[in-house]
Amino acid sequence: MNIFLKPEFIEAQIRNLYTNEAVRLQDAIDAEAAAAAEQEEEKKEEEESKEPAPKARKRVLVDFSSPNIAKDMHVGHLRSTIQGDSICRIFEFMGFDVLRVNHVGDWGTQFGMLIGELDRSFPDFLTNTPEITDLQVFYKSAKKRFDADEEFKAVAHANVVKLQSGDEHCTQAWQ
Repeated sequence: MNIFLKPEFIEAQIRNLYTNEAVRLQDAIDAEAAAAAEQEEEKKEEEESKEPAPKARKRVLVDFSSPNIAKDMHVGHLRSTIQGDSICRIFEFMGFDVLRVNHVGDWGTQFGMLIGELDRSFPDFLTNTPEITDLQVFYKSAKKRFDADEEFKAVAHANVVKLQSGDEHCTQAWQ
């Protein structure tokens, strides 16, 4: 996917970010001039005091890229990662302290299905660990059963609740 934006549009959007009342950012359109002014201010503070107080920076958290870790990664996951990184860079340029969180999903239905399929296919997995060489095939088998079998679907949902509650059996299966 290619996106083409006019430079004027991009400039207007960045200016809007700088002057947004909700964010209350300083007007620093000219990055070099703002950096030079900040350096001069820091020099003055250092001269006035041997230990200048650290400048408070606003923090922003950017959560991006949510692949389903029960399935294979693919090129589609790159888009969210690149977009998230770009957003982080914009905030860093604007002086924010950016915390990047690369989110890899949660303990959703897919893990309940996998635990249910593991219990069904390998009931003694705790003492006799199976070699699941192709997790994707195992996942597809669990998904097919989940879609066709209402009882298995209920077991999968119950497994998710147990996993999120710290159930020992489900946690061991997940690990």
